[in-house]
Amino acid sequence: MMGRYPLAEILLFEVLHILVFFPTRHNLYRVIIIALMIYLAAKIYLTMEATEPAGLAYTVGHTIALNLGFTAYLLWTEGSFLNHWRRVRDEVGAGADADGSNDLPSNFPLTKKLWWMLDITHSVRMVGWVQEPKDSLPPPPPPSRGTFLWKTSLKFIVNIVFLDLFTLIFAQNPVFDPHVHEPTDGPETYLAAIPLLHRAPYALAFGFWVALWFKIPHNLGALVCVGLGRSSPTLWPDVWGRWGDAYTLRKLWGRTWHQTMRPMLSGFGRLVANKFLKFPRGTNLSSYTQLYVAFLMSAVFHFAGEFMYERRVVYRSLKFFPLQAVAITLEDFIIFIAKRSLLKRGIKLNPGNSDESWAEAVVRVVGYCWVTLWFCLTLPGYIDGASLAGNYITDRWFIAQFLFDKWKLWV
Repeated sequence: MMGRYPLAEILLFEVLHILVFFPTRHNLYRVIIIALMIYLAAKIYLTMEATEPAGLAYTVGHTIALNLGFTAYLLWTEGSFLNHWRRVRDEVGAGADADGSNDLPSNFPLTKKLWWMLDITHSVRMVGWVQEPKDSLPPPPPPSRGTFLWKTSLKFIVNIVFLDLFTLIFAQNPVFDPHVHEPTDGPETYLAAIPLLHRAPYALAFGFWVALWFKIPHNLGALVCVGLGRSSPTLWPDVWGRWGDAYTLRKLWGRTWHQTMRPMLSGFGRLVANKFLKFPRGTNLSSYTQLYVAFLMSAVFHFAGEFMYERRVVYRSLKFFPLQAVAITLEDFIIFIAKRSLLKRGIKLNPGNSDESWAEAVVRVVGYCWVTLWFCLTLPGYIDGASLAGNYITDRWFIAQFLFDKWKLWV
């Protein structure tokens, strides 16, 4: 049974999410659009009846919450519409203000207003806007259009191949697939049933599998937008940071993991820490408040997806994401104590640099082991319930099925 998907309401919500960013000075216009968005979102959440596929239901619920959050972020945390919602000049591009981007958006011609509206709707990472988080995004690609299209095409093909191969791990695997379980099996019979240290390959496979599901549409969007001349290559940095930086939980979540929600989560964190609670910027009170607010908001957005396909609310995301903030706090404390102890002995370690010493390399390897162990411990509580609901059901793709058939013959 597929359940009921209110397709008309979902499409109308997406249209309203685009229209809310139309550059106009009339705030009443946005109030009406937002009221309609909230009404439609509530109706979809309360009336959608989805049993299969769970992944589609999760995507609908998560996307609606993310769009509402992004709208609130731009309206409530970035101040005046006219003063803040503007593109910055592409310094490596065609030249100074080639398209008049320094004008106020409400003064644009109608055609440019429409393109601008579509642009900001799909700019959750705020790449190329004044709110771009330059401290965490991967470096922008060079402006050469031909080189960018060629490299991105290769990445797209390679990512498709790897995603195909990863279906070998997910399809008909009792760690993820409910089809090979008894109907009475609970979530504790999935990844949680694997001995702790044996979970590492599955935890890593899950992370890379999710990464590929983000990279492929990102590659495709880049090829279309740059290929049609609607975007500069510099506006399409990788959706992921360097995996080599993921030797602490803070660096994994802050630099490596996809940055889709980073500006929005940071904006809400600053709003609570600096405007509501009045903590001075740069203090521990401010930075850790921002950390916990960011992970709590992330938990809410992910929970919105879980709620859509599972009315038996189990609060997986509301446990998993705040727990990451707690672990980062403890991790920071341990690193602080270790660095202070080493400095007293005249030792200063700075792992991750290209010229790192052997001791710094060892520290980084230990860090990778710690991060992997942490997810071996915590990931089952997050994904096993979703596996039971069928969120990760997949068939083997072409290459994976070919290799599987050949492997059966060899065995």
